[in-house]
Amino acid sequence: MDNEKLKKTTVNVPTLPSPALCIPGTIHNTEPDEQQDLSKHQGRTRSFPHERGIWASYVFIDYGDSDGWLEMQDECKTLLNDATTTLEFNPIDRMHLSLTKTFTIRHHNINPFVANLREQLAGRRRFRLEFSGVQVYVNEERTRTFLGVRVAEESYGALNALVTSLDECLREYKLPLYYTDRAFHVSILWCLGDREAEVRKELPALTAVFERVYEEEYCDISQQVKTLWFKCGNKSFHFDLI
Repeated sequence: MDNEKLKKTTVNVPTLPSPALCIPGTIHNTEPDEQQDLSKHQGRTRSFPHERGIWASYVFIDYGDSDGWLEMQDECKTLLNDATTTLEFNPIDRMHLSLTKTFTIRHHNINPFVANLREQLAGRRRFRLEFSGVQVYVNEERTRTFLGVRVAEESYGALNALVTSLDECLREYKLPLYYTDRAFHVSILWCLGDREAEVRKELPALTAVFERVYEEEYCDISQQVKTLWFKCGNKSFHFDLI
């Protein structure tokens, strides 16, 4: 769980932008807070400064209400917090799979951008994703570490087709396109700082947890994707697939 380039590190660990972690379930129209209170954000910092009238945004698949994903998250959190007593791992508030980078858009462009998204996504069919294991990720600023669940490469076709359509919308507004080197995943846990080395040591045990829970909760974790979401500041829009 949504500043910009996703790439492999020298030890084959991807970096990624800090994801937006709080996804409202309903549409709100209030402007984001002017000031950032770190005590309210568990020590997290903005990847870019707040500017009135400019909204942080991204498109994603929501997994926040899945019991299977919550079980995966809880068991991995317990394992990591027991094994690495010096670290405090936190659950991603609303687990999701990002289909764009986190970008900024001006308030007056939101409605036409949403209309463009609806046009691009019209007629898109539902699909199912397979997952293939866990991986450690670090954001580009090296200020936060994440545990994520990887999408299996055989499921990249549907996601790549969506990203191509979304890139068309982004290009029209001169916004950053999605990564060329793609590593689709769902972040489930995070902690402050660059703690890549500590988390990598626990990957075998975390992989065992993934394999067991994935087998037990397969139908829930790999459920059909029926809806895409666009979060823009405190606004949320959904796009139903057919």
